[in-house]
Amino acid sequence: MLKTLSPIICILGPTNSGKTDLSLRLFDEISADLISVDSVQIYKHADIGSNKISKELQNKYPHELIDIIEPNEVYSVGEFLKDLKRAIDKSVQSNKVPVLVGGSMMYFFSYLVGFDDLPKSDPDTRRKILQDIDIKGKEVAFKRLKTKDPEAAKNIHPNDTQRLVRALEVLEISNKPMSSFFKRKENSNSNVFPIVIDKGKGSNFDENLKNRVENMLRKGFIDEVEEIIKIYKSNKLPLFNSAGYKEVSMHIDKIIKKDVLIEKIYFAHKKLVKHQRTWIKKIPNLKAFQSADTAKNEILEYLSY
Repeated sequence: MLKTLSPIICILGPTNSGKTDLSLRLFDEISADLISVDSVQIYKHADIGSNKISKELQNKYPHELIDIIEPNEVYSVGEFLKDLKRAIDKSVQSNKVPVLVGGSMMYFFSYLVGFDDLPKSDPDTRRKILQDIDIKGKEVAFKRLKTKDPEAAKNIHPNDTQRLVRALEVLEISNKPMSSFFKRKENSNSNVFPIVIDKGKGSNFDENLKNRVENMLRKGFIDEVEEIIKIYKSNKLPLFNSAGYKEVSMHIDKIIKKDVLIEKIYFAHKKLVKHQRTWIKKIPNLKAFQSADTAKNEILEYLSY
């Protein structure tokens, strides 16, 4: 079948599933541009905790949408879609294949499935919601979201302040649940080839995830977070809502003891994986693979037609 549109490859998967390795192997075999779809790797200085590839590898395998904002900045799905469109257009104009790779499933959902136009953020409304959270706590705010918009609540971690506030803000401004803005795109994305890599649940996955956490700490994850706090003079940064960064910042604040830090980060990532798999189920027409080799062969076959 002859393709009339430039092909776009999407590689999704939960944390520690082998997405990055697959994308680098593809880059070696085809003329491609790698585009990160990761809500933590967008932050400058967040290298170890977001598992960015080394600077040396980034020189060999350059990525779009990595290191694009400061850790004290808020970045919305709408901003991501605009940046993603620019990156894809630039790649296509260069006669390359855009390869989107990452684990931020809300970003992938917004691109592959779509949202209706969400109301613009209102600083006064956000400030009021944040003040309520400071006074009453996140638990009360999350219970309110579960009551008003249970569908959105299923896809937001109770500790993810940024997305929790945004969902409540949409409720306040529009008087409609955020989930009501989810939509199916009218076009069929016939030029988009989305695959998901997931080795599945089990002891090997859990063991590999725990090894990854231990390796992050060996590489200097705590030092990285301390340096970010020093640069931005705050431990209340949007970045610190992310799995791992939240726990390390709490350790620095002496809320979490060092002897349980590995376990806390590990369980935060396990919750993240569960959250990612929930979003994956909402994205239609995904081709699922457990093996990166099989996935790579399928992608190359798709591109050859």
